[in-house]
Order: sequence, then C-alpha cells, then structure tokens
Amino acid sequence: MKKVTLDEVISYFDEQCPNHYSRENKIAWISELDELVFENIIKSRENPEITGFTPYNSETNGSKTLLVPFMFRELYRFFIEKSVAYSNRETVAYNNALQMFEAYYDNYYSWYNRNHKTADTVSFNI
Repeated sequence: MKKVTLDEVISYFDEQCPNHYSRENKIAWISELDELVFENIIKSRENPEITGFTPYNSETNGSKTLLVPFMFRELYRFFIEKSVAYSNRETVAYNNALQMFEAYYDNYYSWYNRNHKTADTVSFNI
C-alpha cells in the first residue's frame, strides 16, 4: 500500500492551499495528526505495524513515511487546513475544513477497523 512522506504532504497542501505558514508549523500539525492516529487507531490493534510514536520536528527527514496511506492523504490536507483557518480566526473556513477532516477521519478509521483486528478481539471456530 502506497504511503506518503512528510515532504509530499506539505507540498500537496501548499499547492492546494497557498499560505504563509512555516514548514515547522505544518510539521507540528502533521505530527499532531499522526500521534492522534497512533493513539486512537493503531495502538489498540493486534500486532500493530508500529509500537510507538516519536513526534516530528524541523529536523525530521522530509522523506519520513507518515502513518496514513496515500488513498487517505486528504486527511492531512484538511487537518492542516483547519489548523490554518483556526490560527487565522476564519470561522467559516475552519468549520468547513473541520467537517471535511472528520469525514476523512471517519472513513480512514472505518477502513482501518475492517482491515486490522483489535487486540482484544476474540476469534473462534465453530
């Protein structure tokens, strides 16, 4: 499954939503989202693909592979977009981006749920 990198997400966001925010701001927001994904989705799975999360910072290599696969990359876009709108105090833009983020997050969570058993799942044969 194709994954995206830190540089790809930042470049894609800047293409879609020109802005004046620094690379460091965007890395912090991406890190916040990946930690949220790790803590709320990945960590509770049986044999998780990763067992810990180290936050990203300005020294993180741009080719760092992120947690969410390419087919859900819009999750990053709308998380950063809602963060930018919140910082700019743009209420309507924030609400729109938040709504899109929540829809993509729910879709990703549902997909992940279907494809990864939870650690406390009990299976048996009849």
